[in-house]
Amino acid sequence: MTTIRREGAWQAKVTDAGRFYLEHGRHPDRPPPSSVAEASAKPDPGRDFAAELIAELRANDGTIRIDEPDDKTRADYRKAINAAKRRSLVPDGKQLLHTGRDIGPLIIKLADEGPEAATDWNRIRLRVRDEIAGEALFELLVREQPFLKVSEDIRGRAIALVRSLERKAERRGHTVATSRKSRQLYLRVREHSFSLKIVEEVDEVPRRLSADDPRVRRAYEWQRIKPPEYDSVPSRRLRLELSAGAPDARVWADQGRSKVEAKLVEVIDEAERQADQADEAARERRLQHERWLVAQEGLKLEREREEAATQAKWKSAMEAARGRAIEELRQKAFEDALIGWSIAGQIRDFCAALERSSAAAGMAGAATEWVEWALSRADQLDPTLRLRDFAAQFHPEPEADDLRPHLGEWSPFSARKEYRPPSKEPVNRQAASSYASGTPTWILARQGRFPWWRR
Repeated sequence: MTTIRREGAWQAKVTDAGRFYLEHGRHPDRPPPSSVAEASAKPDPGRDFAAELIAELRANDGTIRIDEPDDKTRADYRKAINAAKRRSLVPDGKQLLHTGRDIGPLIIKLADEGPEAATDWNRIRLRVRDEIAGEALFELLVREQPFLKVSEDIRGRAIALVRSLERKAERRGHTVATSRKSRQLYLRVREHSFSLKIVEEVDEVPRRLSADDPRVRRAYEWQRIKPPEYDSVPSRRLRLELSAGAPDARVWADQGRSKVEAKLVEVIDEAERQADQADEAARERRLQHERWLVAQEGLKLEREREEAATQAKWKSAMEAARGRAIEELRQKAFEDALIGWSIAGQIRDFCAALERSSAAAGMAGAATEWVEWALSRADQLDPTLRLRDFAAQFHPEPEADDLRPHLGEWSPFSARKEYRPPSKEPVNRQAASSYASGTPTWILARQGRFPWWRR
């Protein structure tokens, strides 16, 4: 229908689309229900619905949405989804998700794998269950008075405004709906929701004062007078606010002869512009996240290379320290054995001298107890009487304390630096080594060094 104003009067004229609607009960752009039902009632046995489903998803940015599907449409899509999964038609790295199996809008999504995609899908799925759209939305607008913040005089116009916006949005693939929980109108563009508020502006009119009010008649100049009061009166002017959750919202309002109804295309354009910006920002965030992941992978590889190099250095230091420690332990073991063998020989010589001296003095057996005790000590010190133990010491197993003097700052346990407090007194390892296990200190104290060994 078109309207024309001539000579101060408005005239209405029915368009061709209006006549078609009156005759057929639908817009000429929409196919007749009978043809859709006939087409769905006669499936083509040669069609591959599973492959067509994947192709349709790829052509529609990975999402298919049907707001009011019939039972057969739901069944056909269920079969196509099952066949696509069973035949492994879902691309690698993707997953096939759907909601609306029995009731509500049918949404099918070809999503990425991973927790982020699962979070997005849960948000979509829960939002669909919470959404009221179509005729149910307008029944709710008529039934619940507080839904639109307008006076009763223009309530019909406000509902017609929402219906007009819903039709224009539907033609461009968008939806006007409300939430079951928040009872808030919103315009959904793809996956983005924009809050819609339709309110009636008010005029501030001074309140009428009674005759006995002191503001009407003042007795004295010095009397304190309250400021005038105003009443908010409905103005019959509508205002539409569009917001994406930000503190600032775009506003369209009646201004003189310019009505909000004539600005609905601007509302949808603005919602699409903000949705495009949000998608671009989301893509940029994904790219930044991917770049961050690549950088983290590079840092991880660099750390692994550094750890491998550190591990190699530590192993090399450990091998060198082990060789030096084994050589030092062998030297110490041989030195102890040599000293023990020398002391054992001196003890035996001394015992023989004692026996000769006691026999010469006619005191045979006087030093027998000493001789027996000393000879038993000599047997303990003599490595030639313990060849098996002495031979085993040629392959010693160095301990941590044996390795530390040859490792510098390395730890003997792992590839890390080990703090060692500075020693106050220098330690002479050769002087500190014991000569022979079990050798009395009074014997060792009387032994001199072996110049040929210490040299």
